[in-house]
Amino acid sequence: MFSILFIYYIVTLLYLIIQYRKDDRNIIMKILIGLFCPLIGLLLLYFMFHQKKDEKHYLPDDLIKKGEETSEILSRVDVEKETNIVPVRDALLLNDNQTKRRVLMNILKNETSNKIDILQTALQNEDTETSHYAATAIQDTKGQLLKSIQQLEYEVERFPNELERLASYANVIKQYVNIGFLDDRTRKQYLYQYLQLLENMIELAPREKEYYVEIINCALELEELERAETYSHAFLKYCGAEEEAYFSSMKLYYKLKNQSKFHEILQMLRDSPVKLSPQGLNKIRFWLHGDKNGY
Repeated sequence: MFSILFIYYIVTLLYLIIQYRKDDRNIIMKILIGLFCPLIGLLLLYFMFHQKKDEKHYLPDDLIKKGEETSEILSRVDVEKETNIVPVRDALLLNDNQTKRRVLMNILKNETSNKIDILQTALQNEDTETSHYAATAIQDTKGQLLKSIQQLEYEVERFPNELERLASYANVIKQYVNIGFLDDRTRKQYLYQYLQLLENMIELAPREKEYYVEIINCALELEELERAETYSHAFLKYCGAEEEAYFSSMKLYYKLKNQSKFHEILQMLRDSPVKLSPQGLNKIRFWLHGDKNGY
């Protein structure tokens, strides 16, 4: 009997050493199970921890840091599944450091320019490696966007009336501004460039509602209030069947604290055949009841 126990403890020790090198979590509990549950301890360790590891696809740090194995490692993580269960921002805030890195690395496999908000959240993370990944990705993205801006600027100069090129150029500038980390002067410079492109696009496509929403928001940010009002009127003229046309004007007058104009547009909306979306109803409730001034 003693020889059997001796063999058991030797095998258990070797098993724990191997498992510790792969996964150092819960090591005290594993040792206690192996020590105080002779003979059946190995079975308990296997079923309690091996299955858990498989379910979570746990990856140790040294694997995550190996550049040559990154693609193989990341292929084991279903990003779409994980992000459907919990928002990526929450995953970066609530999970352990290894999970944060794994989720972020999956994001970095894909185009990052449309994930700037996530990268900015990751940049503030307390885990230095996660924030380092995010900072590197943001710098790479900024470099790629600047190259695209230079290329599209050249193309737009050659073909100034091609709406598709103008839209691509405007979209890249918007992404570059939204990435942040620009000084006020540079940010303002790009916003004016964006505003000018939107004006050219509206000239070519005066019934495209997205252009009006963008140009009004941009003009408001630049404090170009006359421009914002001009395009609010144009929006109502060309897209009067869209609730966004009314909301853009109401947003302008709400910002200007012009109650009479605000209620004038609100009455126009009530008299129109526009059927409000749930989001539209929430906006009206906020404007009418969410401010002490009665807006």
